[in-house]
Amino acid sequence: MKKVYLILLLSVLSSLFASSCALTETIFESVSEVELINLQNGEKTVIPGDSEHADILLKAIKTKNKTEENISDLTAYELILKKNSQLDYYKISFDLNNKKAYVSQKDNNYIVDANSAKALFLNENFFYIYIDSTLYKTYLDYNEDKLNPDVKYDWTYKDIEGHYTKREGVIKGSVNQETIKMKENDVLDVVYEKVPDSQVVKAYSQGNLVSTGTNMQDVLKNLTSDGQYTVESQAQWRLKDNSQFYGYQTLMFTVNVDMPPKVAIVTKENYPGNILLVSVENLNGDETLSLQTDVVKTETEEYKYKGKSVFICPIDLYAQPGDYDINVVVNKGTNREYTITNTFAVKSKSFKTQYLTVSEEMNDTNNDNAAIYEFVQLVKPARTESVPEKLWEGTFIMPVEGELTTDFAEIRYVNNEPSDRHSGLDLAAPLGTEVKAPNNGVVTFAMEGLLSPGNTVVIDHGMGLFTSYYHLETIAVTKGQKVSKGEVIGTVGTTGFSTGPHLHYAVSIYNTYVNPYQTLSGIID
Repeated sequence: MKKVYLILLLSVLSSLFASSCALTETIFESVSEVELINLQNGEKTVIPGDSEHADILLKAIKTKNKTEENISDLTAYELILKKNSQLDYYKISFDLNNKKAYVSQKDNNYIVDANSAKALFLNENFFYIYIDSTLYKTYLDYNEDKLNPDVKYDWTYKDIEGHYTKREGVIKGSVNQETIKMKENDVLDVVYEKVPDSQVVKAYSQGNLVSTGTNMQDVLKNLTSDGQYTVESQAQWRLKDNSQFYGYQTLMFTVNVDMPPKVAIVTKENYPGNILLVSVENLNGDETLSLQTDVVKTETEEYKYKGKSVFICPIDLYAQPGDYDINVVVNKGTNREYTITNTFAVKSKSFKTQYLTVSEEMNDTNNDNAAIYEFVQLVKPARTESVPEKLWEGTFIMPVEGELTTDFAEIRYVNNEPSDRHSGLDLAAPLGTEVKAPNNGVVTFAMEGLLSPGNTVVIDHGMGLFTSYYHLETIAVTKGQKVSKGEVIGTVGTTGFSTGPHLHYAVSIYNTYVNPYQTLSGIID
């Protein structure tokens, strides 16, 4: 009977041994390649089945003992053994603190023997074990939401044998180009598990560095214009005594700045008859603008200049000194309409009074209804359409060197009768003196023989800014001609309603005359 039991036992052991050999042969001998997937960043590595790296992995799978330890939070890789007939799936997990490695298959976890685990920790395919375990946790605090952007690392660590190794790479985050939209009062900052030894934050617009500093908030404050910015926040942890790791981590992400429109009164000396310049920035492409203030009696028009919207307006010549509101209405007439109000001061200014005596014949001939009608029909239309772009460059020059005989906005009496306020400057100069264009522009009117202004030229400098020249002797330009600053456009004369050789020089916003001296200091530039 004992003999029978012994035969049966040997038979069972033989079957188990044969089954084990068959399983071993199935698992290891027929592997053509191994695919390794980093479950933290998705990176894949393909390892030939006959390589030394594959041999290390296969030994780790073979030399294992079952464990009930919780390994769910460990750095892990998926391991796929590719064979001719099937694929076998495993997971390898690493506990760097305790220098342990684990293999999982289906619902079972196994601990790898010490020698095989050490080989895994020193294998270059698993360097990310150290990166994942030693990089300081870092995230963006965006209005109290935790965001994980891309992280570029330049990191040095000690492996389990105490050797320093340097690695560079990028850990992909979940922040896309549309995630962060910064509006007024939004908060964005970087939070570190451990405060770095130094930090440098840089912001770029279309590849150009536009803001830099050591603090995220300071850098973001400088992003005052709407647009998309690339931000890099680089932190450094230096090598110190007994350091196990050190180096750089750089958070990389995109910030979409969408600030509310910002209204600024650009001109400082705002007197009656002066040009009022208002700029608006941070306007979205689909938003519209309109401007209204009690000291501007004409329609206002928006122009684009250097990424901003600008309004060039004539302050009413009869405006009383005091504080006035400027109301900029955004998206007027829509359900997105809102108004931004700024306040500015119109300062007091006194104007000269002039008494002029001319013959009754001249007075009657040049100031009758025919003269007025002619001016309205011919000269004013030349100042109703303007090139929307700025044609002038820098400051204006005076068109002629001469003696000032009548100033802008002087209160004039002709033969003791009140007349219109003087629309420009009267500059007395010898007959035939060259008159030059004060800046670049396009001639919109050039005609001889007008009753009141005589021989007349009008130049459009763009954005509603015009200059006019009356009483010329000769005209050297034609309508539609482009002129440059300093180019001769005619000569001083005494044609039309004139008591002697002089140039009447006027500056206007469309058909509203403004102070000619203001352009000598520049408009916008």
